[in-house]
Amino acid sequence: MFVTAVAVMCKLMVAHATLAPNSDCTSEEQMVEEIVTDTDKDPSVDFFACQIRSQVGVADWKSHHPIYFKDAWRVARIKCVPGHYEPRGSV
Repeated sequence: MFVTAVAVMCKLMVAHATLAPNSDCTSEEQMVEEIVTDTDKDPSVDFFACQIRSQVGVADWKSHHPIYFKDAWRVARIKCVPGHYEPRGSV
């Protein structure tokens, strides 16, 4: 089965947060979905492997990404989606 690992990223858009973040972005944050990997890029990614190893993979991806490595961005959640996925937002 084809699987896509998606990171939901949040960036604070005001000087200081007044709302505590939850699993999704708050109204003070910009939300962006980014595809981290999929079965085409890494054939060892299946749905089970995505669910088990995605936190480590997304942390490594974030630390090396030219935009998202900054402290202003946080990972709100990680989705393992069956099939091809089109992100809802972009930078």
